[in-house]
Amino acid sequence: MRKMVLLPAALALGLGGCSGDSMTPGGRDVLLGGAGGALAGAAIGSFTANAGVGALIGAGVGVVGGYLWNQHQVAERQAAERRQQQLDAAYQRGVQTGERQARGSN
Repeated sequence: MRKMVLLPAALALGLGGCSGDSMTPGGRDVLLGGAGGALAGAAIGSFTANAGVGALIGAGVGVVGGYLWNQHQVAERQAAERRQQQLDAAYQRGVQTGERQARGSN
C-alpha cells in the first residue's frame, strides 16, 4: 500500500524536477497542485486505511486548484499590465502638456 501512495508523489515531483526552465508558470502551478494534493490526500487517506484512493482524489483536487490559482495569477498580471499602460499614457500626456506650456511661455 505504501508503494501505491509514494509512486504518484514521486512521479509528480520527479517530473517537476526534470522540467527545468522550460515549464510555464501554469504548468508548474498545476503540477505542484497535483503533487501537493496527492501528498495531502495520501496523508488523510492513510487515517482511513485507503491512502491510495486518498492520493488519487487529492491529486485531482490539487490539479484543479493549481489550474484555478494559475488563472487567477494570469488575470492579476493582465490587470497590472493594463494599469501600468494607463499610467504610462497619463504620464506621457502630462509631459506633452508641460512641453506645450513651456513653449507657449517663451
